[in-house]
Amino acid sequence: MCVVKLTKVILIITSLFIVTELLTSKLTGINHEQHSNQAISKLNKEIKSIFNDALITSEVIKEMVLLSNERSISLEHFNKASKKLLETYINVDALLYLPNGIVELAYPYQEHKLAIGHNVLSDEKRKRGANESITYKETTIVGPIKLVQNGRQAFVLRKSVSDEKGFIGLSSSVIYLDSILRVIENQLKQHDVKNYSISGYNPDTANPAERVIISGGDLTSTPHKGEIQVFETKWDIAIYPDSSNLIPRLLVLCTLVVTILILAAPVRYFRKYQDSEKQRNHLQKEAHTDFLTGLLNRRGFEFKFDKVKDNQQAGAIAVFDIDFFKNINDNYGHDVGDMVLIQFSKICDALIHDEFILSRTGGEEFMLLMPDISKSQAKIICESLREAVAKAPIFVKRQNINITVSIGISNFTSTDKLETAVAFADKALYLAKRTGRNRVCIN
Repeated sequence: MCVVKLTKVILIITSLFIVTELLTSKLTGINHEQHSNQAISKLNKEIKSIFNDALITSEVIKEMVLLSNERSISLEHFNKASKKLLETYINVDALLYLPNGIVELAYPYQEHKLAIGHNVLSDEKRKRGANESITYKETTIVGPIKLVQNGRQAFVLRKSVSDEKGFIGLSSSVIYLDSILRVIENQLKQHDVKNYSISGYNPDTANPAERVIISGGDLTSTPHKGEIQVFETKWDIAIYPDSSNLIPRLLVLCTLVVTILILAAPVRYFRKYQDSEKQRNHLQKEAHTDFLTGLLNRRGFEFKFDKVKDNQQAGAIAVFDIDFFKNINDNYGHDVGDMVLIQFSKICDALIHDEFILSRTGGEEFMLLMPDISKSQAKIICESLREAVAKAPIFVKRQNINITVSIGISNFTSTDKLETAVAFADKALYLAKRTGRNRVCIN
């Protein structure tokens, strides 16, 4: 009898340990997935900012060729434009122009002169990626690849240049692997990610091992997988859980066996609640999003402002208005105007802090919510945005459209209403318009 009872006790205890370990693994997996998604989201934003620079610079070279009568670009004009572009878009390391797929122009020249004369369409290691750009007339990003001109590992953004007469050439922007690796490693370190692997897109190789950009830590367990979107190109990222604390966690959870078993029933309810919350958040996001730019609309901005006030936070609000936007609609049409609004929102969104809230509140008017920021700090931030907008070339349907923006700023306290803060910011905006536009004014 004693032996039977002892056996039952042992079986019960063993079962409890097994259930505890299963629950622990499940909860750890959920936490790992959420943590990984946060890290992947931040990486996407950082990589997007880097390659936005590459896209803009290649697009400028492409448009310079298309706007010329000779369907080409002179060395003088190429060097002048490239120098200005690399000074403005610091994430890009070099620019190349390849008429008929042959490198003819490169900047900076000394570092990339050995690439002159190289034909990427006849190079077995380059032609597949180049042909994709030509065939589909899309932007492609390949890498990391070893550059023929200096042996350095880099990513190359290629943009096909063609018109109604056919293919003209390729414009390319080069970003060295070293600078991107520093950004990736810093972001993963900030999110305490130790075990990871990131594989890039390289259509010129079929070997998966050659597509690995960077990896580190223990890659033996089952990872959480995600994607880093780089325009039409996707990188695969795998984040592996840290198993070094499994034994201490198991010892702690063993003392909480009874509590865990009691909580086993609500787990199912919690999952259903998570699903319903996701659905509710999805519907709320649709109601709070501007359909054209993807930014928050006025309703979404009000919701975020109320949350800031609930946290007893003060800060600053800026109202943006694109100068003479009506002339763009009148001269080029509303479809071009819409594309200008989209490009304007992308420029601003790439430069603002993650904790700031950018929204389109109507027409050419945008608002920026800056919690815990003084008016003087807000002016510095808005001045940098204003300068970036004025410098950024916007090419729409072969039209080079230069825009400027006027900005009005006001501050608010945790007790102020949104209408009051916006009214003061509107007065400052009116002052900016009245005193010459393309400036920042504070109320």
